[in-house]
Amino acid sequence: MTEKNNTVQSLERAIMLLEELAMHQDGCGITYLSSLTGLHKSTVHRILNTLMAKGYIEKNPETEKYSLGMRFLYLSSAILDQMDIRKVAKPLLERLCSNTGEVVHLSILDNGEAVYIDKVENPNKSIRMYSQIGKRVPLHCTGVGKILIAWLPDKELETILKNQGMKRFTENTITDIETLKKHLRKIREMGYAIDEMEHEEGIRCVAAPIYNIKGKVVASVSVSGPVLHVTKERIPELTEEVIKTAKEISYHLGYRPDNSM
Repeated sequence: MTEKNNTVQSLERAIMLLEELAMHQDGCGITYLSSLTGLHKSTVHRILNTLMAKGYIEKNPETEKYSLGMRFLYLSSAILDQMDIRKVAKPLLERLCSNTGEVVHLSILDNGEAVYIDKVENPNKSIRMYSQIGKRVPLHCTGVGKILIAWLPDKELETILKNQGMKRFTENTITDIETLKKHLRKIREMGYAIDEMEHEEGIRCVAAPIYNIKGKVVASVSVSGPVLHVTKERIPELTEEVIKTAKEISYHLGYRPDNSM
C-alpha cells in the first residue's frame, strides 16, 4: 500500500467504490465501476473481492453485478444505537404514529441535508411512503428540513443553501432565499413547519423542533402522509401531536425552556 498526503491510497479507492455502489441500488459491474472511478478493472476486481470476503460487498451470480453487503447493516445499526436521541425518541415516535395513524420521521442535519435517523409507519395503512432510515432530503422544501435550518444564523443558512442549491420539486417549492428567510421567521414564531406539497406532489407534512440541553435545535420530528389522509382540516390536530412529541423528546434530552444554556 502506498500513502499520499497521509492517506492510504488503497483505502481511498475502496471507499470510492463503496460510495458509487451506494448510489446504484441495482448494483454495478466491474467495467462500469472502472469507468465511473477511473480505476483499472483489475484494481476494481481486487478491491471488490477483498470487500466481498469480509461481507461488505455482495455479487449477483446472474447479473455479475456487485452491491453493498449486509455487513453494512451491522455498522449502521451500531452508529444509530449510539445516538441517545434515537433511543429516547423511539417510544414517543411510536405513540405519535399510533395517535395520528401516519408516518413519523426523526431527522437530523448532516452535511447540508436532512437525514432520517428513524421512521415509524402504520402497518395498517394501504398507502406507504417511499422513505427509509438513512435517506437524505432537501432542507428548503421539507418540513423536517425547514425546522433544522429555521434557527440557524443567516450566514450559516446562506452558506448551506449556496452549496446545496434550492431545486424546484413542485410548483409550491420556495426557490428564492429571501422568500425562504421570511418563511423561516414565521416557522420560528409558530414553533412548527408545514411542507405543503413542496417536495413531493400529494404529500403533506407537519414538523416540530427538538432541543438539546443547551437549547439548540438538534433534530426534528414529523408526521407525513398523502393529502388524502393528512388533510388541511387535520393540521391543527396533527400539529398539536407533533409539538407535544417534540417537547417530550426535548425534555428527556435535558432541555428546559427556563434554564437552557
